Amino acid sequence: MRLEKFMKNSQNRKYIQEFFVSKKNERYTVPIKASFQKFVPGSVVDSSGKGTTVFIEPEAVQKLNDELIGLYAWESAEVYQILMTLTGSVIEKLDGIKHNKDVIAEFDFIFAKGKLSRQMEGISPNINQNGRIWLKNARHPFLLGTDNVPLQFEIGEAYRSLIITGPNAGGKTVVLKTIGLFTLMTMAGLHIPADEGAEMAIFDHVFVDIGDNQSIENALSTFSSHMRNIADIVSRTNKQTLLLFDEIGSGTEPNEGAALAIAILEACYKKGATTIATTHYAEIKKYGSEHPDFMNAKMAFNQETLEPKYQLIIGESGESNALFIARKMNLDDKIIRQAARYMTSKDYQYEKMTIQKVEQDVSDVPVVFQKGDRVELSETKEVGLVYAQDKDIVTVFVGEEQVDVRAKRLTKLASASDLYPADYDLDALFVSFAKRKEAHDFARGSKKALRKVQQEIKRTLE
Repeated sequence: MRLEKFMKNSQNRKYIQEFFVSKKNERYTVPIKASFQKFVPGSVVDSSGKGTTVFIEPEAVQKLNDELIGLYAWESAEVYQILMTLTGSVIEKLDGIKHNKDVIAEFDFIFAKGKLSRQMEGISPNINQNGRIWLKNARHPFLLGTDNVPLQFEIGEAYRSLIITGPNAGGKTVVLKTIGLFTLMTMAGLHIPADEGAEMAIFDHVFVDIGDNQSIENALSTFSSHMRNIADIVSRTNKQTLLLFDEIGSGTEPNEGAALAIAILEACYKKGATTIATTHYAEIKKYGSEHPDFMNAKMAFNQETLEPKYQLIIGESGESNALFIARKMNLDDKIIRQAARYMTSKDYQYEKMTIQKVEQDVSDVPVVFQKGDRVELSETKEVGLVYAQDKDIVTVFVGEEQVDVRAKRLTKLASASDLYPADYDLDALFVSFAKRKEAHDFARGSKKALRKVQQEIKRTLE
């Protein structure tokens, strides 16, 4: 009220820069023009950046401001005392509070796991530590609600290493990811979406090599990046390890890649690891079929629709179906039969074929010109217009003269169709203006034109 009264006072209005109350440093002030600050009784609390305005606390409110600041100080002290009391109470019960927090977090985690299990219709698998995994109608959590084919899977009892083959985009990598995810979910205490009776193993390590880890910054190719990852995996592998390799040995020369992949699988097997690997290499499939503790599996493929079934069949090795797909796509049967022979005999053909080249003498190809074409004479470099062509002889108008030139000695600069409209009278190009005027006058019956023609006839007769 006192500040409003101060600003409404007619004697003070000329001193005030702007008519509002500003709070500066916890004190209520009025903006005063700097040139009039000595005429306003009070204390300068602050000033504007340019110095044109000063914020003055008028004498009329100084006492009230002092009282208000005192109340603020008392309030702060009271708040501090309250917080100190509450903090002391918390410290007295700190151990119990921490325990309750842990209990609440545990219950929250349990309820979250239960909610997730209900959403994906999960079950509690039987747990073992001997590397056995047995799943029936397992479903990847990310694919729930889709038409994906449930997974039937087994490893760790009759065999410790599984080699999966099949066409690209057939579901091999999804199998690896499903087994890896189920293992981690089980070790985290989560249910898994599968039928009752499922078994999952607890491992010390789960190592994965999936995807293209090519690095431009580190100048590593796809193969190099995979090898660096696999080298680290092999060095840390023990008998309580689950290994998941996608397209092992790929990215390099097939023979070397297959040999290297088999050596890696053998080394991991000797360390006691449980291994699941995907491949296209026939040598790896052969190794898997002959090793007593390895098993082959394939992804089913519909040969009628050329579509994968996304179904894992354990005990059979799959094919990439390259020749079958090529035949379905109408590739020549001779090529397919030859490819099939090469798969077994490697008896490649190395004969060099001599192809008879068919050449045509450019000079024998007739060059055709049209009336009105703009051409250049090769010998004189003069430019003219084509009037007519009789086989290889072309009549060309160069200026006012008419010359006959062989077609091969002319270079077409522009076609008549590009130079003139479709209804253009091309004959007009070869008659001078005087001749055209004379013809026009004669056609309309001009006596002067008639006399001129008569004179020309007379001169001709003489």
